[in-house]
Formats: sequence, C-alpha cells, structure tokens
Amino acid sequence: MREIVQVQVGNYANFVGAHFWNFQDEALGISGQGEEEWQSNTGVDMDVLYRVGETRQGVPTYTPRLLAFDARESLGAVRAVGSLYEAPVQPDPSSITTWSGTAAMHKAEPYKKNEFLQSLDEEEESWDAGNQNQASMSGNGYHTNGDIMMQETDTERARLQALDDTVLYWTDYQKAHVHPQSVYELQSVWNGVTPFDYYGSGQGLLTQQEQRDEVQDRLRFFVEECDQLQGFQFLVDTSGGFAAVASDVLEEVREEYGRSCCLLFSLRPPWMVPAVPNHRASVISGLHDAVSLARLSSLANLFVPLGLQNLASSRVAMHLCLNDSKLFHSSAVYAAAVNTISLPFRMEPSGPTSSSWSRGVGSTDLSSLVQLVSRSQQRRVAMMEAALPGAFVPGDPIHGIDLKGLASLTQGVDYSIDETEAAEALVLQGSRLADARGTASVTQVLECMNSSETSVRRGALTLTHLAISPIPLSIPLPFPMIFGPNVGQRGDILPDKVSQTAGRGGLDIVSSSVAARVSTGESMLPYVKERSTNFRNLGVSRSSVGSRILEEWGFAKEEAHDLGESLGDLVTAYGERRGDEGSSDSD
Repeated sequence: MREIVQVQVGNYANFVGAHFWNFQDEALGISGQGEEEWQSNTGVDMDVLYRVGETRQGVPTYTPRLLAFDARESLGAVRAVGSLYEAPVQPDPSSITTWSGTAAMHKAEPYKKNEFLQSLDEEEESWDAGNQNQASMSGNGYHTNGDIMMQETDTERARLQALDDTVLYWTDYQKAHVHPQSVYELQSVWNGVTPFDYYGSGQGLLTQQEQRDEVQDRLRFFVEECDQLQGFQFLVDTSGGFAAVASDVLEEVREEYGRSCCLLFSLRPPWMVPAVPNHRASVISGLHDAVSLARLSSLANLFVPLGLQNLASSRVAMHLCLNDSKLFHSSAVYAAAVNTISLPFRMEPSGPTSSSWSRGVGSTDLSSLVQLVSRSQQRRVAMMEAALPGAFVPGDPIHGIDLKGLASLTQGVDYSIDETEAAEALVLQGSRLADARGTASVTQVLECMNSSETSVRRGALTLTHLAISPIPLSIPLPFPMIFGPNVGQRGDILPDKVSQTAGRGGLDIVSSSVAARVSTGESMLPYVKERSTNFRNLGVSRSSVGSRILEEWGFAKEEAHDLGESLGDLVTAYGERRGDEGSSDSD
C-alpha cells in the first residue's frame, strides 16, 4: 500500500478539505452501492487516503488519514473529536486555578446544526437501527448521487438552497467522519476574535514543547500505521497567520520524516484589494506574501499556489455561477482541482502504462510526480490550471483534444512568456465525448492525445506525465449550486439551457469531467519575481519599516537575509539571472 497523510492548516484550507473529503465519501458510497460506472475496476485505491480502525465497542470505522489545524470556535456545531468515538472527559473550568490575572469573556449562543447536518444524523440513526430501506445513504451512512440519488422534492431543494446561502463553517457541509486525533484547535487563537491576518500573527504558536509534542504524537498516530508512506499532501491557508503555523508543522515533518515527499497547495480565497491602504498595511501585505513563499517553498518539495483575486469572473468560471463572497463556492472549485491532480497517487498500477508522446502515463507515486514537475526540485513553485467541466473528446480523433479551456488558478502568471524549459503533470478525469454520447474511454483519449500533441501543450514542454481516469467526478449532495444552467446532468455542455435556475448543484448534477494540470514553466517567473522584488525593497534596509516588521515577526537580520536569498534562488530557477530582477519603489 502507498499511503498519504493529508495535513490541512487554516480555515480556508479546511473549507477546501471538506469538499475534498466529500468527493472521497461520495466515491465510497457509489462503489458500495454498485453504481454502474463503478462496477468495473475504477483504478482508484481508497486505502491510500483512508485508515481502518474500530471503536472501543468493536465497531469498524473507515476514516481519513487527516490532521487538520484551525482556530478555536471554528467548527460550528461539530465537536473536534467527531461523533464516531466517545467524547473525552472534559475538566471542570471552575477547577482550573492556574491563572489569577484579569480575563476577558466573549460569550455567544451555541451554534446549532443546520438542517442538512440534522438530516444526516436522522438518516444515520435509521441506518444504525437497521432500516436498510434508506437507499439514499453512502458507505459512511450519508446521501449519494448517481442512479441511487434521492427523489428530488421541494423540501430537499429548499434545504440545500438554505445550505448554499448560510454556510459559515466547513463542518456545516463535511459528510465524512474524522478520527478524534484529526482536528487540532490552536489554543491561543479564537475564530473571529484573535487578529490573525499576517505571517507574524502565527509565528511561534507551536514552539512550546507541549504543543510540539502533541503535534508530533498526532502525526505519528497516522504515519506509524502506514505500510509504505508516499508522503504528505498539505492544504494551507496562506492568507494570514496560518502560513506561519504551516511552517512550524512542516519543520516537524522534516525533522521526523525528512525523506518523505511534501506536496503543498497554497490556498487563498477571492479577496478585495483596499483602494488606498496605509503604508504599514501595504508593507505588511507585501512581506507576508514574500515570507510565506520563501518559508513554505523551502520546506515543501513542491509549492502550488491556488487563489484568484476574482474567481467568479475568471476563465475557470466559464460554465459556472460563482459568488466570490461565499467560501463554500470558491473552495469547491479548488477542491475539485486538487482531487483530480492527486488521482495519479491513488490509481492502481494496473492502469494505462504506455503512450507515444508522454514520458509517463497513468499511476505514479507522489515523490516521482513531484520530482518530474519540479525538475528534481530545481523549480519548487508550480502553476495550477483546471477546467470544470473538463476536456471533451471529439468524434474524430484526428483533431485531438483541445485543452484551451484549462485556465490558471494561480494569480499573477504570464502566459505570453515563450517557455523553453518546462515540466507538467496533466490529469483528465471522466472526459466526455463532445456529442454528449457518454464518457470517453482511456483508449479514445490516448488516440486523441497522440494525434495532436500541439493541442495539449502551451510551449516546448520537455517533461510530461499524463494520467487518465475514465470515472468522472461524482458530485455529492451538499455540493454548492455553482454549475451553470447549460450544464447537463453528467457534466455535458449543452447548446441550450436545461434549467432556468441560475446555479445548479448536487440535486441536479450527477457527475462532471475535470481536467487539471500543474507545470513549472517560465510563466511562473512574474509570480516569484514580484515577491522577491517586494522583499528586497521592503525588508532589506535596517532603518526601513519592513525591517522593523520582520524583527517583530521574530526574524533576525541573518534570517531575513536567508529569506531574501531563497527568493532570489527561485527567480534564478525560472530563467532570470541574479541582478536582472531590477528594482521598484516601495509603496
């Protein structure tokens, strides 16, 4: 077995992670119920991400191999220990007498479970009582889609519409049960109360020995039961202080499991740029992005930034109806891309193994794919592209597959740069035939790829890995209503609207094709160069505001110098010589 441990750091990372695990939960439910598309070998090994266990009562459990970090009071109506196992005994707060100073109290009414979560609890109780007629449940006791989708009713649609409009926490819609060791709440950070907007606010939160020991123990819990650990897949909210928390966690991983591969997806929700920020705020923003990139890219084997400033108006949303103010929406798009690009790590080795145009095809392990894309870690920052719905296979393979619909999920890249050296991993999941006659086979996709290489590549890509899964992405019931009115039930793009509804979700769409690609070409140069230039202009001078801010964040002069050198090395890796970066005035 080739296990992967997923680590989610930060609130938005957990929003994305909740969708990611819903995709896995949906796949488990469909495979368990015998959905037609899953009757043949799916080629996906669910044990890569899941662990087998049991409660003290001997009840078998199947839970994600997951460690998730978040602030306190960020779980809504769900307990950090979940509901599969008994709750640990909580100490009586009145018995704690170690603090004699003043205290501030923030009191709020308990957050109640929404109707969706209540319906899951009710169905689970029915399942436990032996009511097997609840055919709408998945392998974990939840709704599934496909041919066994629940009968659509006005009540169900209203419930899901309410969910789409009112999600406040990632636990409001996550279906998958988690192990009590999975969720770690930062003791000193309170959701909505503690300022946590920049790198320095998260610096050093896990440096106390007691906290480090607990993080190490939780990591060991998931790692030591693995037969053959592939590595770690990180989802990190880099929009604020959790970037620093992720650095601390990565350092623990490096110290304990130094040779294990770490693939890191840097996640940032759509954001608004202040019209006229004050000088200090502008400096903090520039340094935050630069320091986050320098620290995390030096600790991870591959750093993949996802986060468009305006996702709803981007090319990615061509067939989607997104609301950038809803984390529930944007996180679903990023989760679909992460799920698809990570498929090669979970595919069985028995998948397709040869092709005339690509260096590697089909399943691969995490380390091999990261080594290829990063060009043996010469380039540690990769661009992410995606299409949802994904690529379509024409009736005539001579024309090849047109992947122009792939659009960047990484802010600040430059497609106009003529790439001479690059590497990529391309994954096509459930590609549909262009005439809406069904899902294309692996053979049909490969024929189209072989017939027209130029339709696949942006430039002279020299290293390529292709993975193809004939199974589309199954859309779980709590998926947000983001599909456009011209998207068919199986993710086909139809010439006419199939619904007058502005957005369509899990009740309307059974499955969708997805295409995803990560690459390390010269088009990433503007992304890394901007951060390197900002750091040099804002943080070098001993008397500058930036220098004082770095000192406040705990970076000594030598450490700040090393951060600048790390950023300079990134710029050099993408084809620009030292000294060619130029300079720009700071704000």
